[in-house]
Order: sequence, then structure tokens, then C-alpha cells
Amino acid sequence: MVSPRRSGRADRVVAVGFEQVELLRQNYLRPGHLLLALALEAEESGTASGFEQLLGVPTGAVVDATRAAFDKGPKNPGRPPVYYTAEAAATLDIAGQEAASSDHGYVEPVHILLALLRQDDDTVAGVLRELGADTGRARARIAERLRSAGLLQTLTRDPGHTTGPVIGRAAEIDRVVQVLTRHRRRVPLLVGEPGIGKEAVTVGVARAVAERRVPDSLGGRTLRSLDLAAVLADSRHRARAGALIAELLAEIAGQAGLILHLEGALTPLHLPEGTTTPLGLFRSLLEEPAVRVIGDCGRAEYDRRDRDPGLERLVQPVFLQEPPEGDIREILRVVRPRLMFHHEAGFTDDALEAAAALARDHVPDQALPGAAVSLLDEAAALVRTRRARSDAPSKEPHEVTEADVVQALAASSGIRAAQPRPAAARPAGQPVPHDPYVWTMS
Repeated sequence: MVSPRRSGRADRVVAVGFEQVELLRQNYLRPGHLLLALALEAEESGTASGFEQLLGVPTGAVVDATRAAFDKGPKNPGRPPVYYTAEAAATLDIAGQEAASSDHGYVEPVHILLALLRQDDDTVAGVLRELGADTGRARARIAERLRSAGLLQTLTRDPGHTTGPVIGRAAEIDRVVQVLTRHRRRVPLLVGEPGIGKEAVTVGVARAVAERRVPDSLGGRTLRSLDLAAVLADSRHRARAGALIAELLAEIAGQAGLILHLEGALTPLHLPEGTTTPLGLFRSLLEEPAVRVIGDCGRAEYDRRDRDPGLERLVQPVFLQEPPEGDIREILRVVRPRLMFHHEAGFTDDALEAAAALARDHVPDQALPGAAVSLLDEAAALVRTRRARSDAPSKEPHEVTEADVVQALAASSGIRAAQPRPAAARPAGQPVPHDPYVWTMS
């Protein structure tokens, strides 16, 4: 069974866990840190009351008791935390299994909490026992909540809780908000190559709506992202695609105050009834006053689209350009911790500079900043593979350097670049279609 990916809120839990590891002067992320992070994230996101209802104890008490438990343990000041313990990794794996078994499209904080309650970790068990929590009853409450969640909740995610700031893109975010408030042609369609930052714009819009930095007609709404192609590709849903879509449409139509983000809005969907697109399937919602829709697609998909006059009069394309050089470097600094946690490695500043410059000069068929992030990911994977063949201890801290980035470029594309050149403008014109199998930040 393939585990769903973590939602933005679940990613935030893991990030807060690593922050607490450092604040508590330790080096490894343990299950107890995840419990502490769940409580802190609940307070941060305004869901503390729901956390308390599930666990049966006050959120603040969980925070205090967990910190006190770690304060009694040994301190290991030194390098920043990089690693998960095997127990923490197992907790996140179980959370993924719980999400998959309950047909949820994403791992949410509630799945991590359920996984912690199923584990036999001394710190977690000790804290909950001290607070008088009934773990059996808490598991039952969580199971009931997971059973009662509707399709919209289980198949979509909230992009606004994605970790990290949105760098730049203020003009594009304002443009999407402007289109959403129009009387006609109010469906913004973000058009850009994978890796160019369509998701960042959506995150920015979600946060603007949540913080009410939008016109009154959008204030108080919630934004949910749906990747319908991924949902229908899942073997659990493929056999009942038609019924699932009908149920989802009915549920969304009854959701007043929803902004639905359709990822891959023009991606062809091959259904028994014929080939269509997510935007075509949700056409009946595009003029519903209660629901607003945002779509995104690649430039090649947009150019090849069927020009349906009925859809054309509703959709307003918003074309994205690559961010400026300074923003790309800042984006790489924001992404660096995420790659550090995955690869258990540090990244030098020179490596980030090299990735930005080499991706700009030697990977013209992929959009920035995604191409630079992909190159850093490739370099870290190369370093891990090289270390696995060496005699170096696997848990010794190591760093990805500029030389590793240059070597990764040669290994992945056959291009040999001795040294990144100073920044220069990329050639004007449309980018070459992107290879969909290369990981980017689209």
C-alpha cells in the first residue's frame, strides 16, 4: 500500500518537532518531540480545542509535561538536529498507513497523533499517563472522526499550512485575488512550467484569505487543493471513479464559502465515459456563487487545450514568469532545511549559489526555481550514494558542496560545467516542455 504524502499541516508538525529538538538542546527527533509539536501546531493553527477533545487533556498541559520530561533527560548541545530516530520514523510510517487505510488523500496531524497512541514510546506514554489521558478512548475518538470525514476533507489539502514563507509573487497573488472577485470570468488559471512556482502562488492566496487580506467577498472562506488525476490514479478509487466524482461534486456544491484549487486543471483524465479534464468535470461549479475555483496547468497543456467557448468565457489565464535571481537564492535557503532533514546532510551556501547558477545556465528546459531545487536534491542523493560505498560512518555529519552540485549536473544530464558563471538573463521566449518525471516545486 502506497502511503499518501503529508499535508502542509503535517509537514509543519515535523518542522516544529525539529525546532523543539534544537531548543531542548538535543540532536535527534523522537516520538515525544512529535507529541510536543502536535500540541504546539494545534495552538498555532487555532485547532487546540479539537486536539483537546481527541486526547481528553488540555493542550497547554501536554506542552508543559512533554518539555518537562525532556528537561530531565541528557542534553546534547552541538550541531543542529538532522536525524529522526528509528522510532520517530516508524511513527510517521504508521501515520501514512493510517491515512491510506482510511482512504484519506493526505497524512494529517490527526494521523500522526493516532500513530503515537499506537506506539509504545516511554516519553509519550509517561506524559499521557501523568496527565490522566485515556489512550484507548482517545484512539476511539480519532477513529470516529476519521470515519465521519467527508470526501472533501479526505481527498483535499489545505495549502495555507505549508511550511516556509512565500518568496516574492506578491503581484501574482494580488492578480489571482482580483480575478476571484470579478463578476464574470472569475476563474483564475495559473499557467506555467512545472517548477516555476504555481504552488507558491496558491499558498500565498490561501494565507491572504485566512488572514483576511482580501475583499469582503472572499473573507472567511477556506481554500482546499484537489489533485483529481492523483485521486483517480489510486487503485482504491479507480473502480468507482464516476460515483466518487458525483459524490464530490455534490459535497462541494453544498460548501458555502469554499475556494477550490484544481491542481493540473487541464490534465487529461481517461474515464470510462471518455476523456475530459478536471476543469471540464467541475464546469457546473464554475458559476456557483458559493464556490470559487482556481486552476493551474503547464504551458504546453494550455496551448493544447480544447477551446470550449463555454469555458473560455469563465476562465482568466494568469501567466507566471520565473522569479528574479535574488528571489531564487532566497527560495533555496528556505528549502534547505527540508532537504537537510530528508538527506541527513548539510548544504553549504556555495552549493546553493552553484545550484541556482548552474540550473540557470545549463538546464534551460526546466523552470526556475524548481530546476535549482531539483539539482540540489540530485547532489545530496549523489553524496549519500557515494558515502554508502565508502568506509565513513553512515551517521557522521556531512555536507553537500559546490563541487557535489557540479558533479550531480554531470551525472544527471551529461553536462560538464567547471564553474558557475555570473548571473545573466535567460533567453526570452517560451520554455521547452518540462520532463514530468523530474521532481520540482511546482
